[in-house]
Amino acid sequence: MAHFSLDIEGSDLTLGRDEMVVLRGKLDTSAGVPRITPEAGGWRIEHPGDAEAKDVFDLRTSGHWFGGQELLNQLWPGERAMLDAAPFITHENSPSGLSCVESPLWVASSGAAILADHDQVLRVGLNRSIQKPSIFKRDWLPIMFAHRPAPDDGTGDGLLRLGGRGLRYRVFAADDAVRAWRACLPHIGHPQSIPPETLWRKPIWTTWARFKMNINQKRVSRFADEIVAHHYPYGVMEIDDRWQAHYGDSAFDPKRFPNPCMMVDELHSRGFAVTCWVMPFVNPDADCFDVARARGYLLKQNDGSLLPVRWWQGNGYLLDVANAEALRWFGDNLRTLQQAMGLDGYKFDAGEANFAGGQNPDLAGKAGFWNDHTHRYVEFVAANFTFCEVRSGWGNQRAPIFFRQWDKWSTWGKDNGLASLITGMFALGLAGYPFVLPDMVGGNAYFTDRPSAELLIRWSQANALLPAIQFSLAPWDYGEECARLCRAALDVRERYLDHIATAMRQAASSGDPIIRPVWWFAPDDERAQVCDDEFLLGADVLVAPIVRPRQRARDVYLPDGQWKDANTGQVLSGPTVLTGVSVPLDTLPVYNRI
Repeated sequence: MAHFSLDIEGSDLTLGRDEMVVLRGKLDTSAGVPRITPEAGGWRIEHPGDAEAKDVFDLRTSGHWFGGQELLNQLWPGERAMLDAAPFITHENSPSGLSCVESPLWVASSGAAILADHDQVLRVGLNRSIQKPSIFKRDWLPIMFAHRPAPDDGTGDGLLRLGGRGLRYRVFAADDAVRAWRACLPHIGHPQSIPPETLWRKPIWTTWARFKMNINQKRVSRFADEIVAHHYPYGVMEIDDRWQAHYGDSAFDPKRFPNPCMMVDELHSRGFAVTCWVMPFVNPDADCFDVARARGYLLKQNDGSLLPVRWWQGNGYLLDVANAEALRWFGDNLRTLQQAMGLDGYKFDAGEANFAGGQNPDLAGKAGFWNDHTHRYVEFVAANFTFCEVRSGWGNQRAPIFFRQWDKWSTWGKDNGLASLITGMFALGLAGYPFVLPDMVGGNAYFTDRPSAELLIRWSQANALLPAIQFSLAPWDYGEECARLCRAALDVRERYLDHIATAMRQAASSGDPIIRPVWWFAPDDERAQVCDDEFLLGADVLVAPIVRPRQRARDVYLPDGQWKDANTGQVLSGPTVLTGVSVPLDTLPVYNRI
């Protein structure tokens, strides 16, 4: 049986397993010696008082690192990125590369783990560059996703920097990364039930990527007609921006949707569930703005004036989610609309801390801490609307709802393109969120980016065995072959729905991710630890999709065990690397554990 030890000499920390060092660090003792308390599976470290503490851990002594942060450039393992030291907040599009769902949880392949308390303001850096200036000292807006965070070019310092006032966190030591992650689970929790089947057994179809804001009642109905005519399965029709006349109001625009009740009834009669897109912003031209302002439902600055918020649809104000009356008003408006129109649920957008003044020190204490806005918003959604999705999260691991990945670009790479679909699933799963809704197949077609037919096909295949799938760009708009092969990917999904259901129930029972990195089966295997383009569905399915353009063959790593190639029937023994596996455009490599 392994023996775990934590040694402190001065400010130097050494975490060991038997005779092996699994983590080295240096504690900040400038404001006093931190209190260290043994706990099950590890130790709790608490710095005294309200003084700023900055602890540092050497990643290089611990193997590969896997973090719970959603990034714009989702490199994997974590030390492949240089994450600039920055406020660790949920952010729609941050200069450092942080995105909408974050958790201060980092696991090392050595069996070490670090988990910081969620109810504090943190500043985090991971392998930051020792040569290049901080991204916060530059004009970051033109910086492409491929450099947020930048890939390690040899100048990364190999350190995890963790800072905050009265800093509090836990360190764990276990036999491997899987056990270390599970040691964290009691402290973050996990959902106890699964989302409604309609949201994941069949595809969600959303209006956004195909139509953007150019929607109306006729277009929604015709879109449904096309889906049915092309013999695609469907579960939900999601009516995205902009069904409202004004942002913040809970009423259909009568010019665009002259008879929304009839539209919803028609969609229901065809077998669609119907949802609408909502967000916690109120623009000043909304009919409800005067009421929200007069009743104190909008977030204020410390001087009592309303906090102006610039969001992607203009200038507005933000629902004060720390105000119980404001939340009740928001929820009542949505329930009234839902009952009047016959809606099944909602797509809840935004909720990130940056909109609540998350980088303004003057607002840090408004609701306790910056990320509290995200936590309260998602907590409210989960408690009141089960037929839903959200895209932000902070300390919301117990919520039995879908957390959507941030809007994907219609590109191939890990910089928010197709390849980040997989690494993003890993990050959110290890953050403690098993029910992940991938963004739209083919991305959002923003600006001049339009996916090729090949990208749409490969995206459909990569998404086929993830927990849920949603379309917006219509495959039939990209040609007959594209329509046929995207439909074929859904046939593969249909064959594995029982596996998906089993993995979802296991997530609600044990907390284990639905989609797991390959090292879940081989935590000590270097090849598994660095594998970023294969994934495990639950306990018995390995998927190796194509995530690069014009690729028709790939190597496949199979961990220990017996595996059956779902396409050829061949039985294979792992661990092994299959070289040059043929993957024509109509093929998704899948291997079943036997």
